[in-house]
Amino acid sequence: MKKILGLILTVFILLTGFPGEAVYAEDYSDSEYWDNYCAGYKSDAGNTERYQACTSYNAYKINNSKNTISNLQDHLNELKNDLAAAQKALNEYVASIEQLQVEIDALNADIGELEVKIEELAKEIAVKEAEVEVLNNRVIDRMAAAQSTMHFNPYLDFLLGAANFEDMLRRGYGLDAIMESDEQMRNELKDTIDSLEKDKATLNADKELLDAQKSAVESKQQEIVVLRNFQADIIEKTNADIDATLSNLEEEYQNYSNLVNSSDFDGLPNDEGFIRPIPGASISAGVWHYPASFGGGIHLGVDYAVSKGTTIVAPATGVVIIAANGCGDGWLGNTCGYQYGGEIYGGNQLYLIVSAGGSIYGVIFCHLLLNSITVSEGDIVVQGQSIAKVGSSGNSTGPHSHVELFYLGEGDLADIPDYLNNNYTKSFNCGWGSTALRRLCENGVGAPCRLNPASYL
Repeated sequence: MKKILGLILTVFILLTGFPGEAVYAEDYSDSEYWDNYCAGYKSDAGNTERYQACTSYNAYKINNSKNTISNLQDHLNELKNDLAAAQKALNEYVASIEQLQVEIDALNADIGELEVKIEELAKEIAVKEAEVEVLNNRVIDRMAAAQSTMHFNPYLDFLLGAANFEDMLRRGYGLDAIMESDEQMRNELKDTIDSLEKDKATLNADKELLDAQKSAVESKQQEIVVLRNFQADIIEKTNADIDATLSNLEEEYQNYSNLVNSSDFDGLPNDEGFIRPIPGASISAGVWHYPASFGGGIHLGVDYAVSKGTTIVAPATGVVIIAANGCGDGWLGNTCGYQYGGEIYGGNQLYLIVSAGGSIYGVIFCHLLLNSITVSEGDIVVQGQSIAKVGSSGNSTGPHSHVELFYLGEGDLADIPDYLNNNYTKSFNCGWGSTALRRLCENGVGAPCRLNPASYL
């Protein structure tokens, strides 16, 4: 994800604040024709028909590239959300796998106990079957003995053979004992057989339960395999989708970056210094604080007061990085500006990176007239070119333009593309408020630092 965030930050300053879809009068479907026609058009810097047409075509290409990047970024965000949802689901699957493993361990423990029980029960059944066989043989032997002497009635013969009545009673008691013993033997055999049948039924039930538990273990183990395979597949698929989208995003960003590179400045002269961006304007408030009559608060730029609609020109040759439009006339405390990609309170705004006198600068124009901005993000502007008009949008009580100037380092036009990749914030990394006062070039702070526009423009 660090790679994704780094890329987002890299294109942030180029993508921030795009105010809406541009409308182009020309048909640019034949891109090969336009690319050939506009090859080296920067050397025509000025108001020629070819220069104006190719400037518009260049803006069209930049806009298309930015829209593609924006769409890819939206898709990337969706994928990141999908990945987060997938990870959440996978966490649940991991919990399910762990629960299944607990259940499997419990079943395996039950299976172990059941197998021991079945083994012991089988031994008991074997013992009882042996007892049944012994008892059964004894009963059979008794019946066979009785049959061998049964020519009339062995019991009656036994009684009639008594020497006297007393002997007869004694023999009768003996026969009762024998009969009772035979009955006890038969009952014992019956009970043993009944117990044996119950044990066999229990054994069969335990075996069925054992088979069911083993099947349950196998099923749960298969479920774990499926869950783990799904876990691996969904992560692999989602990451692959993100990588593919990221690759497309990087490619589109490179295409966009290629629109503003050193070759775009070929044929353009390096400016020896700045020109006044708002001719005829007077300074109503300077840096770094407002006048006491204005409340004396921190003021990080110069207010150039002039009538509404006065043309603002590029103070040096460079590139537009933010064009924020959408605010009507403002008032004291009006926050408009951030909604369209600029800074809060700034109204309609333009941010430029320009080269002058062998150095690179950042320039901000605020409180511009609604719909007066004539350039777009990525456009190269030439010193003296009309770029906007003075207005009173945002936190403003009258027509003027608030201008801020930043020193970014040494270099000429060919070095501007390198500065575009420096991940600047809207303050060009110099901060706002009291933090900004610690980044004043006049105090010996190195680039990036704030300059007094009145001393340069």
